[in-house]
Amino acid sequence: MAQSTAVSRRNFLKQGLALGAAGAAAPVMAMTPVDKGIQWDETFEVVVVGSGLAGTCAAISAIENGVKSLVMLEKLPMLGGTSAISGLNFAVVNSHLQKQQGIEDSAELFANDMSKAGGYQNHYELTLKMAETTTRALPWAIERGAQFHDKLKFLGGHSVPRTLYPIGGGGNGILRPLRRYFVETLNGQIRRRTKFEKIYRDDDGRVVGIQVRENYHFDRTLANDDRENTSGVYKNYRITKGLVMASGGYSRDVEFRSAEFPNIREYIPAKTAIGATSGALKSMIAAGAHPIHMSLMRFSFKIPTEDMKWGTMVDPKTGKRFVNEQNNRQTLAEAICYMMDKNGGVFPRNIYDQQGIDSFHDKQRLGLALKEGTIVKYDTLEALCDAEGINLTGLKATLAEYNANIKAGTDPLFGKNVAELNGVTVEQAPFYAIKTQPGFTYTQGGVRINTAAQVIDINTQKPIPGFYACGEATGGMFGRIRLTSCSCPDAFSFGIIAGEEVAKA
Repeated sequence: MAQSTAVSRRNFLKQGLALGAAGAAAPVMAMTPVDKGIQWDETFEVVVVGSGLAGTCAAISAIENGVKSLVMLEKLPMLGGTSAISGLNFAVVNSHLQKQQGIEDSAELFANDMSKAGGYQNHYELTLKMAETTTRALPWAIERGAQFHDKLKFLGGHSVPRTLYPIGGGGNGILRPLRRYFVETLNGQIRRRTKFEKIYRDDDGRVVGIQVRENYHFDRTLANDDRENTSGVYKNYRITKGLVMASGGYSRDVEFRSAEFPNIREYIPAKTAIGATSGALKSMIAAGAHPIHMSLMRFSFKIPTEDMKWGTMVDPKTGKRFVNEQNNRQTLAEAICYMMDKNGGVFPRNIYDQQGIDSFHDKQRLGLALKEGTIVKYDTLEALCDAEGINLTGLKATLAEYNANIKAGTDPLFGKNVAELNGVTVEQAPFYAIKTQPGFTYTQGGVRINTAAQVIDINTQKPIPGFYACGEATGGMFGRIRLTSCSCPDAFSFGIIAGEEVAKA
């Protein structure tokens, strides 16, 4: 498969921004002068960057649609990226389970649910295409080895029960059989410790190759691995059909994410793969891809957001409330991040009494939080404040005012819908405290694509020939808030589409 090919002056490749702008400060392979062209080390029809669910689906789909020469690249020694450690609940329209149960659903209803959750900031044509494609993506996945439980979840924000969950351990329960199918049935090739560096486009704007670093060793101790890591050997891969970027998000890149969202500093933990940095995204931007929704990020909590309302959330330094506890997860997380930034990383606490704890709707997660020590029980308010570092005087004043307002049926400070609380206050011992630490789980921003998974050029606003992307590497699908159980259908749907489209190139 290996070959060395020189490119003529007319077809000399456009390099975009310098490699340093793509996040690598390692000794750079000196590019061959224009009149001699680039020396290719290997040639492939298709290269897929990323071994998570989107990349795996794209690679399978491409080979099944006629691609003969394909390689999947992963910069880490382990495969799967964030997909491997995610639950990967799979929201599907018109699944066999919905049909068995007589549940009426449609792609339009699913897309509308996602649009509403995302504040209508999503690119609707992408959302609808994804929703439509889930109907065929589910049997596609099952035919290739993925297995799902025979029950549907009815999750928050969805109009009907439509979510399946995998058998065999979350994301790996899906990825293992698909990867086995890719390697054993399709003879697919995967290269670990191979870091994508930059994209080459010819004079006509087509993507014709990439630069990588083989034998790369990711170093999580570095402040910025993309910029500081010097390991690996530079190679150039020629691509004759197309490049599929399924490189995931950038939630582990504190420097990059805090530039987009200043309050998301190092004390907000990312619950994603350690390799989720911004290097690949920067290289796509350097090659002309249009980045969108870069400041939109998804958060999660140890307990359901819906059960935050039974308590009162306070700033430990003052003991005062600062937000309506009934808000959606994004609004709550943003307010918490702001308060933490203001207080140097001190997490707010949500305070409950027994009546509030008994009102939780998700008893399973409540029990887990109590067992893990996420929620701690105290016999007195004084003991709680002493252990949690909360201003006792301030908290007593806050609770007295809060409880009086609940009984009066109003919340003049933050507009809480008191009627939903059914009279639940925070005044009878024992008391409970939960550290309201948001986890950073997903980045809605990425490169812009069309419904054929083609990456859009920021200058021409047209598809870049030979350039495709899918999964969390893309932006526009979700808008301000990513509806729960929707990253999996996105990866499945646009992974399959990207593979089909690149095979046609």
